[in-house]
Amino acid sequence: MLARMEHDTEDYPQGGGEPDPVGEESLEHEVAPPEEPDNTERLKREPRSTRTSRVWIGSAVGLIVLIAILVFILQNLATVTIHFPGATTRMPVGIAILFGVILGGVLVFVLGLARVLQLRRGLSRMRHAEHSSGS
Repeated sequence: MLARMEHDTEDYPQGGGEPDPVGEESLEHEVAPPEEPDNTERLKREPRSTRTSRVWIGSAVGLIVLIAILVFILQNLATVTIHFPGATTRMPVGIAILFGVILGGVLVFVLGLARVLQLRRGLSRMRHAEHSSGS
């Protein structure tokens, strides 16, 4: 179909109308029709990563991690005594380690959040100073 369309544009002058009866070009500088994008090149490329695909892969990885944690807890059900300042309790080893990991994750999150807020505040001050000195 593309070949036919190119043939049609050769038979008619730029502005449309009837074919040139003599076979000579009616216009000195004929503008070539815009090239259509080559879809074969686009199809050969790898597909783009989308948010949905990243969420799907992240969910699969998260599910595998949760299964590994569950297996770890189920294999470490021996009860131990935990002594913490002001408290003593007994719980399975797997659960105690899980609580430790969760507490460490919360600590890292809070410290990271404090740093992000510190950087945002500094950026905001810098923009405010730039705006007030530029006006």
